[in-house]
Amino acid sequence: MGAGYWGQKLLPKFNGAPDCSVKTVCDLSAALRAGAKQKFPAVATTSSYDTVLKDPTIDAVLLVTPPASHFPLAHKALEAGKHVWIEKPLALQVDEGRRLVGLAEAKKSVLFVDHTFLYDPAIRMARELIRKGELGEIYHLFLQRLNLGRIKRDSNVWWNSAPHDVSILLHLLPGRPIAIRLQGYRYLQREVEDLNMATIDMSDGSSAFIHHNWLYPENTAKLTVIGSKKLLTYEGRFDKRALTLYDYATDRQATADPTGNDLANTIPSKITAERKLEGIDREEPLAVAVSDFLDSIRRGRAPISDGGFSLRVLALLEAGEKSLRAGGEKVAVEL
Repeated sequence: MGAGYWGQKLLPKFNGAPDCSVKTVCDLSAALRAGAKQKFPAVATTSSYDTVLKDPTIDAVLLVTPPASHFPLAHKALEAGKHVWIEKPLALQVDEGRRLVGLAEAKKSVLFVDHTFLYDPAIRMARELIRKGELGEIYHLFLQRLNLGRIKRDSNVWWNSAPHDVSILLHLLPGRPIAIRLQGYRYLQREVEDLNMATIDMSDGSSAFIHHNWLYPENTAKLTVIGSKKLLTYEGRFDKRALTLYDYATDRQATADPTGNDLANTIPSKITAERKLEGIDREEPLAVAVSDFLDSIRRGRAPISDGGFSLRVLALLEAGEKSLRAGGEKVAVEL
């Protein structure tokens, strides 16, 4: 359901996957339906979602539609006994997300949310390094997603960009988010934030800082992890994905003081030359995500990006929205 920009990305991935074929493309736009038909003549097209849900030969539906439509469309599909793939986020409210997760469990259906970055082999390696203690105690993470263009009118930069970074954050760290402060700014449209800065407190004492901007001269998707032993950077643009590890040390340097007071400063005294990590699989994350979804249906298991994980993402997104509307006040993350 939905043959727009991202739907056109998914269509060939699913149609070309082993033991899988796309039977029907559903969209209200006649032009988008015609475009899908031109590229895939064997695929049927329709404007009726009910027709899709009533077809007993269709096992799963892909919802690639605006966020506000996710809950009603997914709920209807799950009621019809279909497996469901939803473009992020799961829903716009935690209560809605919780209902979808419960319904999927009751129907024994797979509920998958497209948090694509979880399937990046570089993120998988970063998670292993963090969980094994390679970086030491984690102090904080800094996540940036900045670009020029693709400015939305129906939702702000937080709801469009944060699902990526929040999902990465929750996937990497074993702790849980307990509070968030989110400040947003509107420069391009009167009612829609195009820039935001978030500060997130984690249960293990670490922190995360997230920066999004739709009006920025460079296309940047970057993660920096600061640990007590090492530093890690991740370049998240799919065409330039890279993981770099830094060794560092700190030392105390005394400062002359006629009063005899100790004015020594603790400063970084050594940072090794950057070392790019080798052995990262170059598989396309979206293709890996598609494979995980299909395999979870065949085997009756939960995918990595399942409804339960996506509900945790939604809880932090919703708390951020509450903080934003309260002028950046600290808001507890509840689930």
